[in-house]
This record gives sequence, structure tokens and C-alpha cells, in this order.
Amino acid sequence: MKVSRSLYLPVSITLPQNWSVAEHWRKDNPYFFYDNVFVSPFVTGMKTTRKKDFPEASLVYADSGGYQFASHKAPKNISVLDILRWQESIADVAFTLDYPAYSYISESDNIIYYPEKDFLKNMEHSNKNAWLMLEAQENPNMQLWGVVQGGNGTDQKRWYDALTKEHTFPGYTFPMSSTITPRAKDDWVSQLKFAKEVGTNFHFLGRSEPLLVLVIAKLAQKMKKFYTYDTASAAMGLMQGKYTMPFFLSALNFTKKNLTDQVKLDMNEHPGCSCPVCQKHTVGEIINTYGLLLLHNVWVRVEWNKLCNGFVKDDDIFNDLVNKILRLQPTYKKQKEKYKQDINNLIYDETKKSEGVKTYW
Repeated sequence: MKVSRSLYLPVSITLPQNWSVAEHWRKDNPYFFYDNVFVSPFVTGMKTTRKKDFPEASLVYADSGGYQFASHKAPKNISVLDILRWQESIADVAFTLDYPAYSYISESDNIIYYPEKDFLKNMEHSNKNAWLMLEAQENPNMQLWGVVQGGNGTDQKRWYDALTKEHTFPGYTFPMSSTITPRAKDDWVSQLKFAKEVGTNFHFLGRSEPLLVLVIAKLAQKMKKFYTYDTASAAMGLMQGKYTMPFFLSALNFTKKNLTDQVKLDMNEHPGCSCPVCQKHTVGEIINTYGLLLLHNVWVRVEWNKLCNGFVKDDDIFNDLVNKILRLQPTYKKQKEKYKQDINNLIYDETKKSEGVKTYW
């Protein structure tokens, strides 16, 4: 694997049966070719295979379906080793079977943030799964990465210490916090501090907002490590008609009704976007073929990640972009100065400060 870069892994999902064009990584003549993907046993399906579904893919990450197991939505006849064997058949990198540190209300999708007893119980169960999978692994060409749970850097360190007391893994993964709760009193900056302390390759689950991607790319460059992340947000086009606006990465409700309410667009014109999908299709075609929205949204995420990997090579450009993104996000206004200082402390440690390296702000 190359180092000093971050990489977006789109979540592979099944497109509607009435859409005749296959997903871009399975097409013979794709709109564009992006050779990296994130698959899941209960989203993509365990019938998905490397040879049939991703013949040209250069990098396939395989999740374990831990959420479905923890919420009792996984088939009861599927075992830990069943998941491992499927991962070995399809993945370059796979994640151990974890039980997320949440309590689930039965017959509901509602989540209660975890109490201490559930944290310890799920940590023990998840780590036993991880050790079993590591010892039972048969495919030496697949890397098995340990999953670390916890809504903040402190809890993730506790989980990591327990996970690695007898075994080490070539990489690790954890979910990124999205909100500050009574237990998760800090945010994704504390989690990236934890990743920095561990000092190896990481995959970040479930987040992709512009500022986070930019900081992940900068940290990857600093640490000379390989960081990946995924999010299902690109699929919002498929499920909800969400069209990701290029470079701003905000969403426009790309449906006939909402476009009428929000903005007047000619259904026979092409959208103002340079992606291969928007260049080949009109607004009306994209509205009526949500699979095209999915491809557009993936392209926008990929392009932003490429830009971030280039932007972080220059400290002044990185600094300017952080400030611009913070100004564009109203939800960050009250925390703007704290975010700037936290990001500065994350990127530059005390040793470098003492050597006279200027900080960003």
C-alpha cells in the first residue's frame, strides 16, 4: 500500500432492478473507473465475490457486519468464521467482528448511547471474536484489522489496550463521532489524536464531511500512513434524491418537486458539473434515474479526496481551506476557534513547536 495519503471507499450497494446500467466498478465501459470499494456482508451480500463483482478492483475492504450482529438483525445461522471465510474470498483488508458499544432497543432502530456495563461487555465479546479470527485466518494475502469501538479517544484507548494485550494487528478501524453526548464529551479531533498515538494504518467508519477529510489527509501526510474512510452519504442520491454539490459537498434535493421549490432548472439541460455523469445526462434523466445520482455523488467525494491529498502539501493552502470551510459551516461558528486550535495541536506536536516550526494560527 502507498503511504502518506487518504482514500475514500464508497460503500457498495445494490442498485434498483429497474436500472439497467451496472455500478461503475462493474461496467465494461464505465462513466468513470474508481478501483476502490467498501463491502459489507449484509449490505452488499455474502454472495458478492471478488471474481464476479470486482474483477478489476485494486483495493477491496470488507466490513464484518458488527452492527447487524449487535442489533440481532444478522441471520442466526451465520458465525464468526463464516464472516471470516467470506472476507478472505473477497477482501484485501477486512475488519474483525465487533459489537458496537451501544445498547439497542428491541424491535426498533433507536439507539441509547452506551452505559459502562455495555461498553465492557461488548468490548470483551468483540475482542474474543478478533482473536479467534486472527488465529483462524487462512488467506495470508488479506490483512485483518482490529476494530476499536468507543465514542471518544479515551474509551477507544481502553478498548485498544484490551484488544492488543496479547495480539497486534496490521491496522485498526473505528467509527467517527458525529455528536457530542454525555459520554462522548469530545469529538473526532480526540479520536484522531488516538489514531496518531497508535501510529499505524487506520480506517475511519461512517464520516466524510469536508473538514474531516481535509484533516485526515493532512494527518496521513504527517504520519506517513495510509488512512481510509467510508460513508453511505453518496447513496443518498439513490435513496432520497440527494445531489451532492461539487466542492461544497452540500446536498440539493434533486427531485422534480424539490427542484421546483428550491431552484428553477431546465430538465433538458445538463447540470453545472464537470463529472462524466452530468456531462452525458440532462437534469431530467438524472432525476428519473437515481443510480446516476449515486455515480455523481461518488465522483464528487473522490474528487474532493484527491484535492485534499494535494492541498495538504502546502501549509498555507491547508490553513486557508480550514478557515474557509469553518466560515461556510454555520454549525461550527461557536466552536471555530476551538477547532482551529485543536487541529493545530493535532498536526504539530510539542517537539516540533520547540524546534521553531510555526503553527497554522
